Amino acid sequence: MDMLAVGLGGGALAVALFAWLKAGASKARVDELERELRRRTEGAAEELRNELRVQRELLATVAEGGRLSRDQVLEGRLWSDASVAQALALVQGGARVLDVRTPGETAGGIIPGALLIPVDQLEARVRELPKDGKPLLVCCAGGSRSAAACEFLAQQGYSGLHNLEGGMNSWSGPRARP
Repeated sequence: MDMLAVGLGGGALAVALFAWLKAGASKARVDELERELRRRTEGAAEELRNELRVQRELLATVAEGGRLSRDQVLEGRLWSDASVAQALALVQGGARVLDVRTPGETAGGIIPGALLIPVDQLEARVRELPKDGKPLLVCCAGGSRSAAACEFLAQQGYSGLHNLEGGMNSWSGPRARP
């Protein structure tokens, strides 16, 4: 009988030890899930704050008498697309020009006076662009990289951003050598 009791006690101890180890693993998993949930919640909150900031800036633009396209409002874009004719008018009106093409691409010609910062260097060199609200025409070869650059610059607080539709492939204005 004593041996049976010792055996049962040992078995109970083994079951308890197994349950304790299992509970520890479960707690570790719960802790991991809590950290992941906290990280996702913080990310979602930051995204909502950014979207609210964009909506406020769009509303402020309208309140100041600025014009926004339907697409800008629906997409939450703080920059606008500019046709070649609009881009020519911007350049003639003294807008700054940012060319985000590679040096190999700009060798074929640039808009006179353009600041050359390849899109892959823009984040590191963004401080080279004044933040004075003066219109900024951004161009690349076809319009996609410059749209991404406009989006990045808007997130950095730049305003008056215009993306050259069709990029330099559509530009019919004056060209200069870099």
